[in-house]
Amino acid sequence: FFFLEGGEGGKGRIDRKMEGGFVFSSDWCKGWKVDSFKGGCCGRVRGRTNVVSSTGGELSSSGVGMVTSSSTVEARLGSVENRTAFVGRTGIVLVNIGTPASLEVRDVRRYLREFLGDSRVVDINPVVKFILLNLIVLPLRPRKSAEAYASIWDEERGSPLIFHTEDLADKLQKRLGEKFDVRLGMQFGKPSLATAMTEFRQHGIDRIIVVPMFPQYASSATGSAVEIAYREAAKVYSTPYLHIVPAFYLSDGYTKPYADIISRVVGPACSNYDMLLMSFHGVPQTHCSRTDETGMHCMKIDGCCSEIIQSNRNCYRAQCFASARRIAELAGIPEEKYTVAFQSRLSAASPSWIKPYTDEVIEQLAKRGVKKLAVVVPSFTADCLETLEEIGMQGKETFEEAGGEDYTLIPCLNSDDAWVDGVVEILKESCPLETF
Repeated sequence: FFFLEGGEGGKGRIDRKMEGGFVFSSDWCKGWKVDSFKGGCCGRVRGRTNVVSSTGGELSSSGVGMVTSSSTVEARLGSVENRTAFVGRTGIVLVNIGTPASLEVRDVRRYLREFLGDSRVVDINPVVKFILLNLIVLPLRPRKSAEAYASIWDEERGSPLIFHTEDLADKLQKRLGEKFDVRLGMQFGKPSLATAMTEFRQHGIDRIIVVPMFPQYASSATGSAVEIAYREAAKVYSTPYLHIVPAFYLSDGYTKPYADIISRVVGPACSNYDMLLMSFHGVPQTHCSRTDETGMHCMKIDGCCSEIIQSNRNCYRAQCFASARRIAELAGIPEEKYTVAFQSRLSAASPSWIKPYTDEVIEQLAKRGVKKLAVVVPSFTADCLETLEEIGMQGKETFEEAGGEDYTLIPCLNSDDAWVDGVVEILKESCPLETF
């Protein structure tokens, strides 16, 4: 309930918060968002049943009720000495790229417009981009994409990316307790990152930990998520306090759970398969070269991604290879039993993408005599279109057509219990010690 205090024309003030509401004067009431207006400034307050008057009844439709009796206030709120001080919680938002709201072509087109319209995802000449998107991509691609999404859509829960992230958020909430409020926020589509940050504010949460669910840094993924978070934070007068969890490509919280999941499938030293392919999402070559502030390392020397140094510390491709080496080491997979490639090329974004290409590598492996191939996609923490359809379905078809026999897609981390513990470990590594 919201209780009103003070006479008409009096100074408005917030006295205290209780049970999700506040004690404040009628002047303050005018500034609060309500679901409906009934004559005065207060109607049904969002998320509450009513506003009470000094007599304890519901407000009439003709105006605003006043609580003028101190005894009435104390009867409902208790004495000043017994009032509990406001204690804010910490919000945690798990951020991912996003997904269409439904399989309807119009929803897919709306999502693609938002996703591909982001200046970090497709960073080409604005005029060329406008022509490509509005005359080629958006008129033609949504119907084909909708068919692809339909092949992986769950009849009851919808998008795998959404429900796997929801399951992870639920487990994290139980693991961390009531001091934290864990939500998911998509960069594009719903539930959005902007909505999550608004809901935090409505619940009195000003400290927000933003967790881009991308192990390796890429401007089109992590960079876009960070930009959206800062932009949304800057829109409000009382800006929230943001903490951004950085790329966790070498964190044990990420690499150990992935190594465990892989080991369950491929066996000791990958003995159950001829080869393990670690496929990472691709990015345009310029997304890597632009992170090299020296201009002398990225794609300028042989083996530029063989180790992480200062000049390539933010290079997506270098971080992918570093993740692959660490995961293979933890899983006990010898160097000759695994390889790395990059998938999901979008020619509209750039003609040149980082190599080798996953589809080509899958075909080459089959033609070289690899009969049993396991594939994992460690650039994703939750299964989605790019893992289930592109790699799980299209990849299998490519492998079998080229002569391969046994093709297995290893699932992502999703909401595996070891991954829940891993996320907590990543948070502890990134955040101030007293946070957890």
